[in-house]
Amino acid sequence: MEKPKNNSLVLELTIISAESLSLTKTRPVKKNVFVIIKTDSNNSQTTTMDTENGSYPSWNQKFLTEMSMHAKFFTLEVHCNNFSGDRVVGSARVPVSDFSNGYLPSDYLHFLSYRLRDRYGERNGIINLSVKVKSSGNTANNSISSIPTTYSLKTNGWNYGATMGQNLTHGVAIGVPIQNRY
Repeated sequence: MEKPKNNSLVLELTIISAESLSLTKTRPVKKNVFVIIKTDSNNSQTTTMDTENGSYPSWNQKFLTEMSMHAKFFTLEVHCNNFSGDRVVGSARVPVSDFSNGYLPSDYLHFLSYRLRDRYGERNGIINLSVKVKSSGNTANNSISSIPTTYSLKTNGWNYGATMGQNLTHGVAIGVPIQNRY
């Protein structure tokens, strides 16, 4: 893989498995299942074909892929190759916000599962994957490590949160929303 551009994310995707795949409501997938990963219209990668596990295929296949930092999602399409040709069993859009935010360090491994939808929008199985945003030379985009560890608050001439003798009046406060159930 080439050196990533400044405006892109490098993802380590592992397509693990899928569950409950069917061609119709009463006809399960028998064999020859594979996944196409689409990060944009010009960039796609394909898993190997699972020929043995039918409706519960397993790949455990790892990919390094690059996607635009401004992309909102990438798409996973599960295909079945049978006597009538290549057929899309289901697809899922994976939002970038599910694995890329400022609260977790880069190289954090996310295990995710998504409901697959067929061409009519009906439920058709589940796909399991893991995603890791790979750190690059510029970690400020995806890493909490770029945030200062010393915070300060200056009121009435007193400097809270800084070591004596330091004049730190900058810092970043991070808030994580918590839902209270009363």
